[in-house]
Amino acid sequence: MDFLPPPSTQLPPSTYAEVRQASSSQTLSLPPTLPSRVAKLPAAELPIEVRAQLQILLETLPDPKAIAQQFKADLLAQAGPIKPNSLPKPKPNDKPRPPLPPRVGEKLNVVSDRQEYDINTQVFVAEGNVVINYKKSELKADRVQLNTKTQEVVAEGNVFFTRGDQKIRGSKLTYNYGNVKGELLNASGAVDLGTLNSSEVSRSPAQTAPNSITVSVAGTGDTSEGQVRRLGFIADRLILDGDTWTAENLRVTNDPFTPPELELITSKATLTPISPTQNRLDLESPRIVFDQGFSLPLPVNSITLDRFQRFAPALVGFDRRDRDGVFYQQSFDVITQPNLSFQLSPQLLLQRAFSSQNGFSGFDIIGVVATLNGAFDDGSSLSARASFSGLDFSRIDSLLRFNATYQMPVFGNHTLLSQYAFRDRVFNGSLGFQDVNNILGTTLLSPNYVLGDSNISLSYQISAQLVGAVRDDVQPTTVGSLVRLQSAALLSRTFPLWRGESLPAEKETGLRFSPKPVVPRLDAYLSAQGVNSFYSNGTNQAVVYGTVGLAAEVGHFAKDFLDYTGLSLSYTQAFSSGKSPFLFDRVADNRSLTAGIVQQIYGPIRLGIQQSWSLDSGNLFDSVYSLEYARRTYSVLVRYNPNQGLGEFLIRISDFNWTRPPSNVTTVQNGIEQRN
Repeated sequence: MDFLPPPSTQLPPSTYAEVRQASSSQTLSLPPTLPSRVAKLPAAELPIEVRAQLQILLETLPDPKAIAQQFKADLLAQAGPIKPNSLPKPKPNDKPRPPLPPRVGEKLNVVSDRQEYDINTQVFVAEGNVVINYKKSELKADRVQLNTKTQEVVAEGNVFFTRGDQKIRGSKLTYNYGNVKGELLNASGAVDLGTLNSSEVSRSPAQTAPNSITVSVAGTGDTSEGQVRRLGFIADRLILDGDTWTAENLRVTNDPFTPPELELITSKATLTPISPTQNRLDLESPRIVFDQGFSLPLPVNSITLDRFQRFAPALVGFDRRDRDGVFYQQSFDVITQPNLSFQLSPQLLLQRAFSSQNGFSGFDIIGVVATLNGAFDDGSSLSARASFSGLDFSRIDSLLRFNATYQMPVFGNHTLLSQYAFRDRVFNGSLGFQDVNNILGTTLLSPNYVLGDSNISLSYQISAQLVGAVRDDVQPTTVGSLVRLQSAALLSRTFPLWRGESLPAEKETGLRFSPKPVVPRLDAYLSAQGVNSFYSNGTNQAVVYGTVGLAAEVGHFAKDFLDYTGLSLSYTQAFSSGKSPFLFDRVADNRSLTAGIVQQIYGPIRLGIQQSWSLDSGNLFDSVYSLEYARRTYSVLVRYNPNQGLGEFLIRISDFNWTRPPSNVTTVQNGIEQRN
């Protein structure tokens, strides 16, 4: 309702009343809103003083038009916009009300070469380069028919449908915007499935500083290669039901090129979003096909894709100390919540079964690994792992190994890590394996600082722990418990000596055998690390380590023969005083040398060797051998460490959040435990 009269073509009346003296018959002009009985007064009857006062009064009156505008604004502000539920109910004789305007966000935009609309059937037809934007989705096709009453659309010819991170193509799409259901024939496309947040049980300055970046036969360990980024797919028929997809005769690949070198094939699959960070892929009789030929059945029917890393679905491992040799492991998801993941990995201890008198009938040939990971909104995380090397519960104290860690951000950029471990299995250089019966404590970890423009990195940590482990400072050697206060700081710098150019990220060049192009390089690095440990029995161990090393990658890993060589060489010198009462964290090697090489033999085959020597005794105390068949989408890896009695055979698939399980061994480097 408009409170102001429509604008007039005549000049507007004077805003204010005025008093004029023209003749004897002059009258006083007042605003039209005043009562008519005072509209005309003989001028002679008013003294001049009264007329002057009246003129001043009239000139102070406000503008009637301004009053009306302000009144309208105040009324609308109090009432607010008209709501459908606030309107009075219509009476039987009332006229039909006009329809309310559509809500914001449901506007239909159509661009095409030709458009037709049948007002009787309410069917809209668009042809030629059709683009429709509606309800936060975009539809492109050669021809689109839309029933505006039922909100059902039929698109044909070069169909391209986008909704959020979902992008699909096909030959014909039938879709209902109202119930968000439909189907697409000859479907293909890609789905972005988020990123990965890897939880880690423990770390030390040596793990975060540049001097720890060396070429390893186990690979770089870069978790970005295991991130779920994007998967392409092809299906005969794709059924859409909200955010859930069901595909028939589905082929999924992580290869951006055609034909793909790796495919997951299944007769039927359903992709269901569990949460904003999780998707579950349920499969029927899935198979993995390599290079359009050789195929293997996938030993799982459900895959959870989210921000947590999980063990690879299947693994053949070797553990001489705990599992008596070769074992087979298969992993299953038990809990897949947005902030929590629980995975069980039963193990069949094959070599123990063949050598045991009971064969495959005893509980001692079954092992289990249980892993719990949590990532919470406040930035904290939880990691726990229990490993059983047999199910004979009468000997549970000698079969169970357990480690749990809770870490949370403090002081803005630091991390406070609380940890408990039972029967921690530690490898300490020349001293070999040691068991830590119990360890309970807290560690404050710093971020990695860069000191000004010097490119020198600084990191440090402080810990307080109650440790129960083998002590040799008392006779006879026995297990004892002491409080340990430990501090460590690391200064390091990497010197890039040379950088080459990577090949283009194309099928036959930079991405032929690698998930990302190799950049040839040569780096030198220096580091100085100080570790000081105090024990509650009054002893102290203080060590300063100096390390110098070289790391290089030569070639592009694109040609068939000798096109990749990875090299690493480092020397560490320790200057120590005092001695730890424990064997697991005692300075084992004052002078050590580590060297490694990864060499392409032919095509995708690479051979790796990495060894460490104690220059004090001349003994080789650690070594790793590996043989890898590497492709951009997957790799097959065999790895063996004869000194630790550990090995594995596994298949790594790029872009899946699968990782190899840790070896149940904590490595002590420079007196600091490093868990993975």
